[in-house]
Amino acid sequence: MTRVTIGLTAFALIGLFIAYGKGVGLLHGGNPLSHMYWATGAVLAVALANFIAIAHLSRSERMVRQLRSICEKHGILLDEPG
Repeated sequence: MTRVTIGLTAFALIGLFIAYGKGVGLLHGGNPLSHMYWATGAVLAVALANFIAIAHLSRSERMVRQLRSICEKHGILLDEPG
């Protein structure tokens, strides 16, 4: 999942750079519709990457809670940071 999140973030960054280039092209008489397509695609890719990252984080948190309960059940002490 981490690779997917990083890949989507990189894809969104590339899309953002293209949208920026199209936006600069607007100043010189470029196509506004093309700029909007690229900007919308970049925003949607970032939103999807964030959603996947949050879903992955919640799954990781649940796995840590399960591991801690198993360790407590078997009397294994975990060192807590801090």
